[in-house]
Amino acid sequence: MYLLNINTQQLEDIHERRPYAILSHAWRVGETHHFHEIGTENVRIQPGYEKVEMCCELARQDGLDYVWIDTCCADANSSAAHTERTISAYTWYQQAQVCYTYLDDVDGSEDPREGYSTFRRSRWFKRAWTLQELLAPKHVFFFAKDWTMIGTKAGLSNVISGMTGIHKDALEHPERVPSFSIATRMSWAKERTTSKEEDRVYALMGLFGVNLPILYGEGETRTFLKLQNEIIKTTDDQSIFAWCPAAGTSAEAESHASGLLAYTFKCFADCGDVQRIPYDLWSEYCTKHFCSKNIPYPQLGMDPSCKGFQATLPVRQRGVGLDALLACARGPAIWNGSEYVANLNRADLICIRLQKSYHGYEPIDKDHLETSFLGLGVPAYRKWALNSFLYIVPPAILFLMYQSRKTSL
Repeated sequence: MYLLNINTQQLEDIHERRPYAILSHAWRVGETHHFHEIGTENVRIQPGYEKVEMCCELARQDGLDYVWIDTCCADANSSAAHTERTISAYTWYQQAQVCYTYLDDVDGSEDPREGYSTFRRSRWFKRAWTLQELLAPKHVFFFAKDWTMIGTKAGLSNVISGMTGIHKDALEHPERVPSFSIATRMSWAKERTTSKEEDRVYALMGLFGVNLPILYGEGETRTFLKLQNEIIKTTDDQSIFAWCPAAGTSAEAESHASGLLAYTFKCFADCGDVQRIPYDLWSEYCTKHFCSKNIPYPQLGMDPSCKGFQATLPVRQRGVGLDALLACARGPAIWNGSEYVANLNRADLICIRLQKSYHGYEPIDKDHLETSFLGLGVPAYRKWALNSFLYIVPPAILFLMYQSRKTSL
């Protein structure tokens, strides 16, 4: 990791932890990289270099000796450096003492809380990379185009939450970001853009603590499927299946629409209120209402197999089809001291509707999430069985081995 020494104006290859400030901004047309010109007189007249000078000055005022800025601390001509930056960006922003966010399209004389302020309309909030630059650092300070300080992330959390759909707690407590459900975190990426479609996916890696090989040319759909496969290896959070098809998708994306995994992050745009149900609560609930002689407790693991992924879910006969109940629900997020979960006292649980097919069963195309109200202590559906195994098989075809059983509660 290269850091710019604000006293010597030279780049240093740092291998141990040192306090530093970091800059977040939106690139302007004509702005260039300065990696190979840092320390020369010519660099001072290049477009965008005033951001480097102002960032250094702010760091000096805060008692810091180093800054990281993407325009000068990363070699744009090196594929290895690009890969390192893409994979490590979330960690670099997270470890920074402070993040200075420069908004060159915001008027410093305005109140950012006003409904039509330029702050609310800033293009910075539409960048895909902004998500990690906003959430990862503990301290974020916003500056207008004249470098007037507008406010802080914590102080403007209500405004930013209303603009972006990001939960207020995620803005005020960065350490809690991994505690939100997968579906909720995916929803924060809606309406964000990048110059390369794959980058819309790579910008989400740090949010879920996974890494992917940085490849371009595969397209967003294939890259997003790879991301979900990596996420599934790290968690039993079934909200990753709680998505609905996005409008205006490509032909390639449509070919994946019948699978259990989403084909674009846009499929989670309406999932900001989908919360996971932790294992202990889910086990208690299923044991009480969906009891089975063969399986006394629900199995939430999604284990990789030679056929794809295997999961065990409660299923209910519905005509010639089935409903498979997921361990997640719609509703407000409740902080239980370690993670954000659903309130099972009044839960709109989410199920996947399945229809018979040549292969067994597969999801029915849907334009919204199917929910079933199940109040804790109030038995709802009476014919659920727990001895049902789901197999997700490439190319994302769902097989279901279902043993019909009348389960009386």
